[in-house]
Amino acid sequence: MQNRRFHLRPVVLVVIVGCGVLLALHKFLTSINDLEEGKPDAFLSFPMTVILPIAALAYLVRMPATRTSEGILMRFAAIVLILMIVALPAVSLHLALGFPVAFLVVEMFETRVPAPLRSTVKQWIAVG
Repeated sequence: MQNRRFHLRPVVLVVIVGCGVLLALHKFLTSINDLEEGKPDAFLSFPMTVILPIAALAYLVRMPATRTSEGILMRFAAIVLILMIVALPAVSLHLALGFPVAFLVVEMFETRVPAPLRSTVKQWIAVG
């Protein structure tokens, strides 16, 4: 058995963290603006709609390398889903319920996509 470890490419991590920071900053400024206009809903829901998902994102980004390429792809799918949850609050419940679908897509990718395309996509996302 090989001792290979898979982790996200540094460029991918920078893009993910950058998107997370920009989304959180945008949501924060929007909630402050709405609060000044007398609409406190976005500000009051900020901890659950932004801080909690960003904390989960930070946890996923900081996790150690995985032993399989499938594991790093599942982590990437979860990260993308969390970014979508923060970006699209109107459908965040549906997206949160879609985590099993994201993992199913990774399984379908691993089993049904031709090997050359699969290896190319993996090289773009992960190092291992």
